[in-house]
Amino acid sequence: MSQERLREVVREHEAHLAGRGDAKPAQLSYTDLSDADLSGANLAQADLTGARLHRARLDGTRLSLSKCAGSDFRNATLDGADLRWADLRGACLRAAGLNDANFAEIDGGDAVAPVYDAEGRLTDASAQQRRPLDLSGASAQRADLAGASLGKAFALHADFADANLGKADLAGADLRKAQLVSARLNEANLAGSDFSGANLAGANLAGASVDGANFTGADMRGAILDQAMRSLPEFAEAVFAAVSRHSREELTVLLERHAAWVMSEGREGERADLSDFDFRGMNLAGVNLMGALLERACFAETLLSSANLALARLNFADLRKADLRKANLRGANLSRAVLDGADMSNSNLSAIRDEARAGRVARTNLSAAKLKQVKLVGANLSGVSLVGADLRDADLTQANLTSADLTDGRFTGAKLSDTVLNEARTEGARDLILPN
Repeated sequence: MSQERLREVVREHEAHLAGRGDAKPAQLSYTDLSDADLSGANLAQADLTGARLHRARLDGTRLSLSKCAGSDFRNATLDGADLRWADLRGACLRAAGLNDANFAEIDGGDAVAPVYDAEGRLTDASAQQRRPLDLSGASAQRADLAGASLGKAFALHADFADANLGKADLAGADLRKAQLVSARLNEANLAGSDFSGANLAGANLAGASVDGANFTGADMRGAILDQAMRSLPEFAEAVFAAVSRHSREELTVLLERHAAWVMSEGREGERADLSDFDFRGMNLAGVNLMGALLERACFAETLLSSANLALARLNFADLRKADLRKANLRGANLSRAVLDGADMSNSNLSAIRDEARAGRVARTNLSAAKLKQVKLVGANLSGVSLVGADLRDADLTQANLTSADLTDGRFTGAKLSDTVLNEARTEGARDLILPN
């Protein structure tokens, strides 16, 4: 099909969706659309069953509720596309670009798929075969696959970094050597799936079903698991971060030595290295951990109100439902930290300017952090990096985001009443609905 004819089909389909009675819906099943440019088109509910879309450009295309069973999207780009509730059974998305795409609740089971010859001609029905969804080598960073049906899918070497796979069905899926850094897999069905050699650093597997799954050689450093999960046989051959060499009984002395290190600017005491330490549920209100090493530490439901965590290294830390009201987090590194449900009201996350070093600026880093349902009421976030951060349903009422970088962030359901966004970068920010 020529590009001109394809544009006519798309215009007709969009008119059909708009309710024009004489307009026909797109019927593109078993059509060769290789190299076609469908960027930004509205093909919701269109029939693309068995279509050949090699190298097609579908960036930002709306394909929700579409019929794509058996379609071949290999090497296509679907960055930012909307495929919610689409039928992708047996589809091939090998080496496709799916970054920031929405695949929520897709049907990705197996189906009979057509076979094309080298010239793109459809072969006879006897050559057709049943196959599962193929995502091998695909790049799906920050993609939303919540509740997706992906049972028995092939996803070898796929990149799901920071993707949302919460409540997805991945039973029997092949995810060998896949990248799942900081991905959400909470409450997902992972039974019988193969994650051998995969990178799950910082991933959230809380509430996931892992019966019979294979995590041999998987990198689980900083991953969030229910307390009982770590001892399961499925994780016996996984790679976890070393347990902190410090015990809770030593904590008081360590904090005293660290406070002396801070007050003397390093001349006395000792900088605290509490990476991988379990602070879960402790009362640390007002604690001074300025500049401390706290990578992958667990602060779930910990009281940290008025704590001094400026310049601390908290990347991959678990701060779910932590109380961080009025905390000092200026210049801290919280990249890929999980802060879902935390209360950070009136906290200070503004940048630190060091005039003694030619005005060098230390910006608070929340890039790719998980901040779903977090409270940031009245917080100072001026100059903060929230690149790729998940702020769905966050409360940013009266927060100061002057000069903040919100690039590629997610703001679905976020409250932005009286929020200050002067000179903030918002390129690629999704669902950022500013108040009138």
